[in-house]
Amino acid sequence: MSSPHQSVPPAQSSHTPDPGSDTGPIPQVRFRSDWLWLPGVLIAPLIVVLPLWLLRLQTDLTSEGVETRGLTRTRKVPWSKVAGVGIPGFGRVHLHTTDGADIPLPGVDFARLRALVLGGLGRIPVPSVRVIGLTRLAHIAVFMVLMGVIFPFSGMPKVLWVLFAIPIAMAVWIERTRTKVSADGLELRTLFSTRHIDWEEVKGLRIPKRGFLQVHLADDSDVSLPAVSYDRLRDLVEASDGRIPDPFIEPEDADEIEAVAAEAKARAAKSGSGESQPDESDNPGN
Repeated sequence: MSSPHQSVPPAQSSHTPDPGSDTGPIPQVRFRSDWLWLPGVLIAPLIVVLPLWLLRLQTDLTSEGVETRGLTRTRKVPWSKVAGVGIPGFGRVHLHTTDGADIPLPGVDFARLRALVLGGLGRIPVPSVRVIGLTRLAHIAVFMVLMGVIFPFSGMPKVLWVLFAIPIAMAVWIERTRTKVSADGLELRTLFSTRHIDWEEVKGLRIPKRGFLQVHLADDSDVSLPAVSYDRLRDLVEASDGRIPDPFIEPEDADEIEAVAAEAKARAAKSGSGESQPDESDNPGN
């Protein structure tokens, strides 16, 4: 017989929740790291490596030869082994040696090629090909755009990864845009095309108010010279070896130069005739 104080357990419901949960089965939940760490991972190596790269990379011209210093290696080439310089592409200048090796010259780009030849004091031959390209400082703009792309990419990486095409396209445009001047003519290279113009087709030079300089061709058309702005005009005139006239010389100056040359020539002829007159006066019978 049951005691009057004995409790009866309640009946079990058919909707009893699973152990460990108050509302039902535990859903699958995944926690991932925040994408905001990505800019820090990309920027941190640049902060360390970039100053070292700027301090280490250089080319020195000494009395003994050419010394190149890279990030982890230093090379010395004596003047007796220097055969010339070349421009393989992408803004870099290489040193050709007598044994057939090509050594990159850190810190020497298109704009500094003339200073390199002058600094060699005649021991570095003047290259037959001159390349005029965009300044390497333009890559600073590429870096700034890259930083601007990283932040929105960290918020929506699956969608905004296509934004990296913008800085990549800018870097390729900077490296490809150039004008090559040689004895064969002008080679114009842009982002999507390359064109060669013979010197026989060039009839003049045009300086627009904006943009790159233009050459006037025999068919009365004007073609822009990639990367040749007004401040690179003297480089273009010098590289053409007189095929493109120097617009900085005014016609009055040219006439004055011709007049001085004609006067010097007449004076030389007169002095030559004056020297022959005493000989004739000394021998009147002849």
